Amino acid sequence: MRMVVCAGLALTASVMIAGRCAQVSSAALPAQQQGDKPVEQTRKNIKVLKGLPESQLFPLMNFISVSLGVKCGFCHVSQGKDPKTGNTNWVWESDDKPEKNTARQMMQMVLALNHSQGYGLDPGAVSCYTCHRGANRPQSQPVLPLAASGHEAGPAPSPSPAGAPTPAPTREALPTVQQVFDKYVAAVGGQEAASKFQTQVVKGTRDASQGRSWPFEATSNGPDKFLMVVQVPQFGTVSQAVNGGAGWVSNPRATRALSASELAELKNAAQLFDVIKFRPTATMRSVGRHKLGDRDAYIVVDRPSEGVSRRYYFDAQTGLLLRITTLTDTVLSPLPEQIDFEDYRDVDGLKIPFVTRVSNIDTFNSYTRTITEIRHGVAVQDKLFDMPPAPASTPKP
Repeated sequence: MRMVVCAGLALTASVMIAGRCAQVSSAALPAQQQGDKPVEQTRKNIKVLKGLPESQLFPLMNFISVSLGVKCGFCHVSQGKDPKTGNTNWVWESDDKPEKNTARQMMQMVLALNHSQGYGLDPGAVSCYTCHRGANRPQSQPVLPLAASGHEAGPAPSPSPAGAPTPAPTREALPTVQQVFDKYVAAVGGQEAASKFQTQVVKGTRDASQGRSWPFEATSNGPDKFLMVVQVPQFGTVSQAVNGGAGWVSNPRATRALSASELAELKNAAQLFDVIKFRPTATMRSVGRHKLGDRDAYIVVDRPSEGVSRRYYFDAQTGLLLRITTLTDTVLSPLPEQIDFEDYRDVDGLKIPFVTRVSNIDTFNSYTRTITEIRHGVAVQDKLFDMPPAPASTPKP
């Protein structure tokens, strides 16, 4: 699976740096654009996951792999390596391994349990990880010795003075979504200061597993023009841009327009560079307080679209945005993503996170972006966001 997910790595560099979804790798390929078809139309021998969009297949397989602590070869058959590319030749449709049919039965069990209980994106939903917790066999017995058995009471509460009434527990009055937003904007530096960052150029590095460290430069002009340029070692310059309602990708081998889904993903990626990364909507609600490390955080929950649940965590003391988590529903179980904002620094009166950590279910698709330079209020010409001509074809010897 690693070789399949990573195929065309150099070509997908810009998407993986800017994007929030690992399955838009076709954005850097000169292939024919296709819709996100269900896997039974794009793959062979699909028996359980019918209706799953093709873009969710490998993220879901990665989720299962992490849940069981196994690799692709645990269930799938391979036939050596391609001598030209060195990639593993997987025979995904093969049923030769009994573990694959066992996996199908387990998937059907999970689907039946969640369907019978009405779970969806509810935190109580059952998944492979519920029982396996990183082991290929679920843990069915408690580990002995136990610290305490189930019937033993915990520490006794301190007695109240004689005759004094027992005080009723108090619940904290949570701030409203608007109050959370107002405190966040004030913590960042205010709307007036943020308005000075309508145009900006951000430089830095993107670091990921396997020693992949690439410099990037992101240029934005207002809410609808964004350009990401990445220098990929041993490949060259890879660029992606949003220009109003359209977008494009260019690399040394090809230049083409982005599909609708690719454009949506790049727009989501561009929002991570916005000075203000959160704005209230009618679908949001304030739900409580949570501990993030040594910080208390207020939580705002949103359902921005069907099958997607998102949580925003704001520092209860400073008001700054600390984390965004997203659950995207699939036919089997939700796929998680987490974005952490760290190392806030003052830049001309604005607090900006210089470190952003994007964590996906597969560590290969996770990365840390570190800013080294920010320039704002600079002159940015609109033609910078226009799609360049296709690269000249290299004549064959």
